[in-house]
Amino acid sequence: MKRSSLLGVASLSLMLAAWAGCSSSGSDQPIFSQAPAKDSGAGDVSQDTKPADGQAGSAGSSAGGGAGEAGSAGTGGEAGSAGASAGAGGEAGGGGTGGEEGDAMPDVDFTYDAPPEVAPEACATANVEAKLKPLDMYFMLDRSGSMSGSPWSQQAAALNSFWNDPASAGITAALRFFPYDDSCAPMDATCTGNLYITPEVAWGVLPGAAAALGQAITNTSTMGCTPTEEALKGALKGSKQRQISLPSHVVVAVIVSDGGPTDCNTSASYLQNLAQSFFNGTPSIRTFALYVASSATATMTAIAQGGGTNQSYDATNTQNFLAALKAIQGSAIPCDFDMPVPDAGTIDPAQVTLDYQGTPITHIDNATQCGANGGWYYDNNTDPKKIMLCPASCNLIKMDPNAKVNVSLGCLGS
Repeated sequence: MKRSSLLGVASLSLMLAAWAGCSSSGSDQPIFSQAPAKDSGAGDVSQDTKPADGQAGSAGSSAGGGAGEAGSAGTGGEAGSAGASAGAGGEAGGGGTGGEEGDAMPDVDFTYDAPPEVAPEACATANVEAKLKPLDMYFMLDRSGSMSGSPWSQQAAALNSFWNDPASAGITAALRFFPYDDSCAPMDATCTGNLYITPEVAWGVLPGAAAALGQAITNTSTMGCTPTEEALKGALKGSKQRQISLPSHVVVAVIVSDGGPTDCNTSASYLQNLAQSFFNGTPSIRTFALYVASSATATMTAIAQGGGTNQSYDATNTQNFLAALKAIQGSAIPCDFDMPVPDAGTIDPAQVTLDYQGTPITHIDNATQCGANGGWYYDNNTDPKKIMLCPASCNLIKMDPNAKVNVSLGCLGS
């Protein structure tokens, strides 16, 4: 009999013996009686001799009988277990003969094997990396005759500085000029803008694409009139096509001009409605408008308001132009992330934490609590769909083209 089995039998024997002793009426007999030595000359039960396998003790046969004797030890074996106590008034069976290696009963040695440690509550956690969406900018530049001289050179200087700025790394840019040729006639009778859909300088990632963009400005001369409707339509159509093909990007149109339109529909309200139709469409395309001369302010402002960016930008000198481009870069990329969806489990919004480069970003209740130290909040505290960054945190992260925000989801529920 194996040691584990012996221990189990010993436990059962002890329990039965105790029960029998308690239930015997008026008996002075002890619960356990000394097992007499066998006359056959078997060794003492405490010896480590090893016998053949022991046999079970016989059942008690008479009322008031004593406990059965322990099985004698054999050569190289363990003593058999003591016979079980008799039922009420019965005699315990005789001890079994020798068993496997072990100590004789009733001197039982219990060994407790502790179970492996298990956490009181299992906690499945998840961490995800959130990145700001890549920005794609379609530049539509006015090259009409009025742009010659300082407006053109200032525009070139500001754009080249922006395209080569390390902070612009990762932006994808494309470029086209208007008018399409040197004439003042519309490119088609209905002013569809289709000739402006495809950029002259194809989409390329900065700073690698900066040289080709800069060279295109150098190679382009100023001439012709200002077909703003055609140019705006083409920029918006081209941007929409790219947004559809790259839904994970943010694609915007950037139009620059120094004067009022001269061809197609020249009404500022018409151009505002045109920009608004693309902003309200699916996917939504925003239009950023810059004026190189103050005479273009009204038209550019109308386009910006319709295009979802609310205000036009002053680009009347190199410094202002560059500042406007940086402001557009900062506002074009939304500072929010979709609420992560784990493969399994449910998220407790109260356990979500954010950090950037190992520094925790403070969670606040809503946008009104945003301050100089930044922070983040949910779009809806009860049923959040987006994680929103405060402006201070957003601007810090936008300066890093490889920025990654670590989102820890805490313990996931079932």
